Amino acid sequence: PQAEPPHRNHSATMIRTPTGMMAEEDARALLDQCGFTPPPGTSTQDAFMMLLIEAQRQAQAERAAKRPGRGRTAELPATPAAATAILQEFGATAEPIQPCGYEIKGIDLAATDGVVPPNVAGALELLMAERGFVLFRGQGRKLNESGVQGTYLSAEQQCKLSECFSAGALHSTHGVHPEAPCRDIFRLSNDPDHGFNEVGPEWHNDGSFCREVFGHVVYHIIKAPEGAGDTRFAHLGIAYDQLSAKVQARLRRCASVNSNGGAVHPLAAPHPVSKRTSLYLHLGMTGTILEQLAPDARSEEEEKEASAASAPTCDVRFGDGTTPPDLPAPKPGADSGLSSVRAWREAEMDPFFCAFSDLLDSPGVCYSHKWREGDVVVIDNLAVAHKAAPGAHKLASGLRILHRTTVLSARPHDPPPALKLPHTMPTDGPCPFEGAAWCEGYVGFRWGDFAARAMPH
Repeated sequence: PQAEPPHRNHSATMIRTPTGMMAEEDARALLDQCGFTPPPGTSTQDAFMMLLIEAQRQAQAERAAKRPGRGRTAELPATPAAATAILQEFGATAEPIQPCGYEIKGIDLAATDGVVPPNVAGALELLMAERGFVLFRGQGRKLNESGVQGTYLSAEQQCKLSECFSAGALHSTHGVHPEAPCRDIFRLSNDPDHGFNEVGPEWHNDGSFCREVFGHVVYHIIKAPEGAGDTRFAHLGIAYDQLSAKVQARLRRCASVNSNGGAVHPLAAPHPVSKRTSLYLHLGMTGTILEQLAPDARSEEEEKEASAASAPTCDVRFGDGTTPPDLPAPKPGADSGLSSVRAWREAEMDPFFCAFSDLLDSPGVCYSHKWREGDVVVIDNLAVAHKAAPGAHKLASGLRILHRTTVLSARPHDPPPALKLPHTMPTDGPCPFEGAAWCEGYVGFRWGDFAARAMPH
């Protein structure tokens, strides 16, 4: 008979691998190549699986490793006009979006590996402080990370971009989805197999459980849905301006207590960069509202504003700016520093939260962003609140995958010193106010028709 050409012995022992069958001799060669020595008497099949498990463990450890921060590098210009000039010198333009935000044109983030020069980063920060966020369209190159084909930035490029802002270090407090390309990417999706679902359907600011609320946040669409799947952004300075002077004056004496950690944040305070007074309230993770009654907490200017006629027509659910005289006072034995502080009841919080949500939903305050492949949105986390629009969590809209990175703030978001309020309150302990609302945990005060919403937040 005619001799067959040399080939592998078809009778060779085979072992099973995740991608198919492999000859035992090839598996042993791979074990030797990796320097993996299994315990004596271990079969090649078991040794190969042990090697696979060890490789997965090492990969997971690499993904979970804390990324060293670069430190603050952004250089803030003096004025928005100077910021615009810096962008023009870089070959870029900033076009206003209504009612808030800028679209930045002329910057290819993939070409710079995600990094922008310090003066450009500072210019973008100033523009974000003014109008809330910047949008970059058509970013990235053709990639196939985690099996998802498309045009987008790599995880490393998104992380490098994020480090250009705020304190220059990622602050990744979130869980890590199995498909997340690295520890610092919070992967969101309307398909749980591809990312965490049911996240953020109520107005909020990321990192509210920390004193140092995240400074900037980068959102990058990896898979844009054909149908519903918008993210909405509300300008908190514009929202504040819609309130009557008396309501504004009252809110400047109030602070929210986060239900998941007890961080205390002012309800209305000047933005650290723009100095524009802006609202701040996480509608899904608030344990209670504090209100300072001490006369010295109000400046002379605030007293004049409080007594002035209200300019805008204010939603009656915000009240008329008058503090109810029977708000819950501290219990006997409570911290003496709280003696002039009162806490809100559910009767005050529920209509206020409903009105707050409607205010941020209003057309003059809110921009709803329809995602397109390659979109990158960077927000100033104190200038705008955000939420997922209805339908964003439904797979029927088409697969939606969003990568979020969060940046460490350069400063805490504490109540103004004049309010003499604590920086934190232990919500996991007993309520120090008699009859006040007091919620603890990942889910805060449930307001309005919460049962009709997909998740409380």
